[in-house]
Amino acid sequence: MEKGLLIFILLGGLVFIIWGLPLVIGRRKLICQDRQGTLMTFDDGPSEVTDQLLDVLRACHGQACFFLLGEEMVKRRETLKRIQEEGHGIGLHGYSHKHPLKMTYWEQKKDLERAYQIFKQEGICPSYYRPPHGAYTWASLVFCKKHGLKIVHWTGLVGDWELEEEKTLLDRLVKLSGPGHVLVLHDGTKGKANPLSKFLVPQLVKDLYRELAASPAPLEGWKGL
Repeated sequence: MEKGLLIFILLGGLVFIIWGLPLVIGRRKLICQDRQGTLMTFDDGPSEVTDQLLDVLRACHGQACFFLLGEEMVKRRETLKRIQEEGHGIGLHGYSHKHPLKMTYWEQKKDLERAYQIFKQEGICPSYYRPPHGAYTWASLVFCKKHGLKIVHWTGLVGDWELEEEKTLLDRLVKLSGPGHVLVLHDGTKGKANPLSKFLVPQLVKDLYRELAASPAPLEGWKGL
C-alpha cells in the first residue's frame, strides 16, 4: 500500500472517530422504540409562543417534551415553571444554539454545564438531552453519561421553520407519525427558523391531535419514559 493512501486512510479513520462516531451513537438513541404511540417534542424554547402552545396541549389533554435552551429559560421563568407543573417532559438543549461541531470539546462542555446550572437554579432536573442540529459530540455524550440524561433523537423532522401552508406541514406530520416515532417541532426561532413560522405551531399541534385521534399510533404522553 502506498504511503500516501495509508496516511489518507488513517486520517479518515481519525476524523470518523472524533466527529463521526458520536453522531452515529447519538442518532441511534431512540428510547421510544417500544412505544405504541407517537411522541411529540419541541426544540429551542421557551419563547413568546410557548404559553400559547401549552394552552393547546392542555386543551387536548396532551403531553410533549420540551428541549430548552439556557439563554431562553432565564428570560421566561414563569413559562418554564408552567412546563414543569403541567407534567411535560423536560430536556436540555444546551445554553446557546451554537452548532456543536463548531465548538471545541471544552467550549461545548462549558455551554452544557452553564445550561445545567440554570436548570438546577430553577429546581428542575432535566431527564433528556438533544443537541442543536442533532449534532452529537464526545463532549455531549460524556456530559449525558455523567448526569444521567437520556438522549432522545428523532424519527421525524417536519421542517416547521419553513414558511409553508399549515396543511402541507400537517400532512407531513401525519405521514411521519407511527408507533414509537418521535416528532420534532419548534417553539423557538433559533438557527434557521423563520420568525413568522412559529405562529403556525400551536395550530399544527391542535390539528395533529385531531388527525391522529383515531390513529393506531395516537400522540402519547412522556410519563414513564
